[in-house]
Amino acid sequence: MSKTIDKPVTITLENELLIAEFDHETGALVGLQNKQTGWIIQGRPELGQTFQLLVPLPDRTYHLVHGHHQKIPRVERDASGTSICFSWKNLRSDYAENLDVRCWCSATLSEIGLIFEMKLDNRSPYTIESVSYPCIGDLSTPNSTDVLTRASFFHTEITFKSLWPRFHNERGYWGVEYPIQMVPTPENAFLLVLSRDEGLYVGLHDTSMKERVEFTFQVKPGHRNADHTLSGKTHNSQPVNLEFSAVHHPFIPTEESRDLQPVALKPFTGDWHAGADIYKTWRETWMKRPDSPKWADQIHAWHQIQMSSWGDTLNVQYTDLPDYGRDCVRHNVKAIQITGWTLYGQDGRLPNHETDPRFGSRKDLKDAIKKLRRMGIKVILYEKYTCADKTTSWFKEELHRYSSRDIYGNTHGHEGWRYDTPAYLAGINTRPYAWMCMSSDKWQDIALEQIARSLELEPDGILLDESQWHGSNAFYCFDETHDHAVPAYNFAGDAQFENRLRQLLDQHNTQLLLAGEGPYDLQNRHYDLTYHRVSEGHTPGMRYIDPFLPIMNWVYGYDDRESINYCLLYRYIISYEPRHFRGKIDEFPLTIDYGTKVDALRRKYQGQLWDAEFRGTLGATVKTNGKDHTLYSVFRQIGHPSNKTVVIANHATDNLVATVQTDDNEDNFLLVTPETPEPQVVDNKILIPPRSVAVLLPNLL
Repeated sequence: MSKTIDKPVTITLENELLIAEFDHETGALVGLQNKQTGWIIQGRPELGQTFQLLVPLPDRTYHLVHGHHQKIPRVERDASGTSICFSWKNLRSDYAENLDVRCWCSATLSEIGLIFEMKLDNRSPYTIESVSYPCIGDLSTPNSTDVLTRASFFHTEITFKSLWPRFHNERGYWGVEYPIQMVPTPENAFLLVLSRDEGLYVGLHDTSMKERVEFTFQVKPGHRNADHTLSGKTHNSQPVNLEFSAVHHPFIPTEESRDLQPVALKPFTGDWHAGADIYKTWRETWMKRPDSPKWADQIHAWHQIQMSSWGDTLNVQYTDLPDYGRDCVRHNVKAIQITGWTLYGQDGRLPNHETDPRFGSRKDLKDAIKKLRRMGIKVILYEKYTCADKTTSWFKEELHRYSSRDIYGNTHGHEGWRYDTPAYLAGINTRPYAWMCMSSDKWQDIALEQIARSLELEPDGILLDESQWHGSNAFYCFDETHDHAVPAYNFAGDAQFENRLRQLLDQHNTQLLLAGEGPYDLQNRHYDLTYHRVSEGHTPGMRYIDPFLPIMNWVYGYDDRESINYCLLYRYIISYEPRHFRGKIDEFPLTIDYGTKVDALRRKYQGQLWDAEFRGTLGATVKTNGKDHTLYSVFRQIGHPSNKTVVIANHATDNLVATVQTDDNEDNFLLVTPETPEPQVVDNKILIPPRSVAVLLPNLL
């Protein structure tokens, strides 16, 4: 049962973790506090906000409808006092007195945090294009620090950007009134606002992908200079503040209602690991991993080969592939990813995935795959289906019908990739591509037909390149001739396509591997393995969130110890890619020798380095010269959580003396390295040579 509230000054939702206060006359969030630390997250009440709609009018695109301009709402609160709902009808703005729109905004306390939900019933003659809700009008710093950092979970890693007192504008200065930063979903699974030792978690808690949501920050009234924010609470009589909002893009047409995707806010204490734990808890309610082939979960390495690019480099013949397999057998590499095996090489004439007669016959490729399998080598075929080559007759005559189109009817596209030849690399004669409508059944049919044809070659799996990418703007398809509602969200189309693809693979062979290049986390419901490329400064968010998801990292340099060390630190599969995956493994003996030793070490201590739970940097601290050393990781043995393994890398060119302190105050360990796999007892002060790694196992003797 619910009851109508009289009119207190504010209405409060409170539990042991937080206090949220709402203005009863506007519904604005005027107070948000972390009770455990005292951090007042929503600062000045007068800067509190409710919602904001963008409803384009025929003569005015930039038409905003503000929540605080509305009449006093109806307010309902549930009997338990954990939920509140504000509702309005007949919204008004400075340019439209009576918009026939009903709006419900609710906030509910739950174990996962403070959940904000919104429903809109649009009976106006206009489309509701964008909605900002919830909003924090004065995102403030804790008393302990004046620094705020944005951390977002992008594909497989945590990325960090300053929010305060430095704030980099991420859109052109000509396009925004105030400096702005925007974090898109679903590519970013969640967002953290971090201070020194606490933070605020922001998550889009829905798996249906109804609309694109951008977590958005704005600094008002602007910069002091360069990227620095103004100091103090006011400047020239104007408030100085940092605003946050979750900006939804539902495109609700007239005569339709829509429930927006819920947004969760939850304060926490600790660093990014504590914020990620909130996402992990919610993720466990919906994540069901596919039944992956057993070999993909084991310690193994890959070799990627590019047969040709669309620059017609023609590096490899189909009949040459067994030679690469023999190299792999010699170096204990278990899988080969064949890239550019299709007509005109890598990314050539997409979506055409027929074999290229210049490499040999279709039978030659099938026979080569069969020979590789007899050697014990798994074969993965590289494919791509999010875009199509606009220069082909197939596209001009048919495929253009299934391309993703913008609101003006134009095809979404990009200039094309630059491969090999001087003119291509200069961008003069690249082949332009169209992003395809992933919600089009016709396009899905075509892509699946191509994949079915490739499965006739009997590979052990496929890897879909750019499986998550829809360019810089192909987020919605507005083509009214397609078999979908308008607009259709291309990311929702991903899931539809992936479900059909899994059915196709399982019908062919339940042990086929489906790999993807950097899938966003919702796609991990369908993909068995994710491939990415780690660079300096990498923070392994996906590995912490899912300790056992198969993740593969490239190794391409001729003495690439650093990339291999990342694989050991973060439990990544090694993908050997000499000469930017155009060479043979024997071309880089230093790299393959070191990588082989690392994988041998992982096999020898599999219970501590592979079958163990990755804990990020939790459970131990490492210092060098009294300062924090960050290039290390902790693994916790399954069934024995007190048994921790600490992996420490030194990527400098000088010796590193590291002092290790675990939560259990261990004072001696067993030290092993890729070069010296037999354990030796050491204390907690370790000498690590340049570009090397030390593994400290618990001394249980």
